[in-house]
This record gives sequence, structure tokens and C-alpha cells, in this order.
Amino acid sequence: MGRKITAPLTVRVRKARRGTNRQPFFLDVALEIPAGVTILFGPSGAGKSTLLDCIAGLVRPDSGEICAGGEKLFDSAAEINVPVHQRRIGYVFQSLALFPHLTVEENIAYGIHRLPPPERNRRIEEILAAFRIEELRRRRPAEISGGEAQRVELARSLVTEPRVLLLDEPLTGLDEELKDRIIQDLRAWRTARHIPILYVTHSRAEARALGDHHIAMREGTTVSEAQAELARTKLKQ
Repeated sequence: MGRKITAPLTVRVRKARRGTNRQPFFLDVALEIPAGVTILFGPSGAGKSTLLDCIAGLVRPDSGEICAGGEKLFDSAAEINVPVHQRRIGYVFQSLALFPHLTVEENIAYGIHRLPPPERNRRIEEILAAFRIEELRRRRPAEISGGEAQRVELARSLVTEPRVLLLDEPLTGLDEELKDRIIQDLRAWRTARHIPILYVTHSRAEARALGDHHIAMREGTTVSEAQAELARTKLKQ
């Protein structure tokens, strides 16, 4: 049986914001993100995180449309703006946000507490095994390493079985050995669940290891295909 065809993530948005230097910043993009890992790269201030925040629903675009899994999440003309918690989008930030008073297992289960116990337990066991953190389940965040905490953060986002996954430099600050292990886990998870994944990174190694597609951004918009191809070539060097 062939692999199920997954609807792409389509984004066409405009957003005006104040930049870091207090100058106006304009995001103006039109993208179609297929299943697999799309590497999003560009200089600081290019609009990468703003784009991810718009997709997740944390920032409201001034105009445009966002569609995931065949469902409209945002449409300025139709006045559609699906709340963050209903978008079924996983989002992993560079900075960790685990609940310090909960165990690893409780952190992972937080987003699926409404599921029936058998289904909730199945998902927890599968994600603990997928990211090789079964032995950490009873520990709290203060009792695990940075690399282990990043695995837990990823597991917590993925256990909800999102239809889109957003990763904003999730491996920054980890040593190369830890990065390699987590990348292996992410590659296995990507293969098992064919969804659009948008991955922001400045690391050539991460881009080479994970990227199926590449998008380059500069000053709030995407660059031409020729420029993107040049950027891809540089990442491979």
C-alpha cells in the first residue's frame, strides 16, 4: 500500500511589526510546505520566527490565509482565526518550557489529558520509546540534563500527533553527540509520520541531515529560487 498523501501547509500572509531596531518590519510570504522537513534559513531578523508564530496562531497576520491538513486556520477575508489550542500544530522553541513541578511523564501527558486512558497511555509509551527516555519518566526537569530535557520537549510536542510541526532552532546549545542522537530520533519520527515540518536552523549539519526542502528568507520575504539553490549549495559545502 502506498504512503498516504498528506495535504501541504499553505501560507500566504502579510504582517507589519516593529523590528529589533524599532524600524518597521514587513513579513510578506506565500509558501506551500509539503510533507517532510523543510529547512527555513536566513539571517537574524529575516522574519523566520514571526512566520512560525503566525502559523502557530501566536501572532495574528494583518491579512492572508493559512491552511493545514485541508482546513483553514486563518483567513482574514472570511474572519477565520482558529485558536492556538485547536490548530493541532506542534511548536518546539529554542528555550525549553517544561513544567518544573511535573515529572517527565506528566509533562509529556499534559497536552493529551483529555484522551481516554488507554489511548493516552499508548501514545506516552510510544513516544518515550521513540526518543529513548523511558528511564526518565519519574524524574523532574531539574533532575535531567539539557539534552534529555530537549528530548522531553520534542516528545511533549509530538505526542499530540500534530498535523504540522514547527521547530525553531531546537538543538542550539547542545554538543554534537547529543545533536546527532536527537537528529536520528527526529528522522525516524519523520519517516513514520509524513507531515509538513518547518525547521529553522543556522546549522549546516542539521540542514544536511534533516532537510528534504529548503526555503531562504531575507527581509521578511522569500528569496528567488536561484538564490535558494545557491544557499542550498553552500549548506552542503
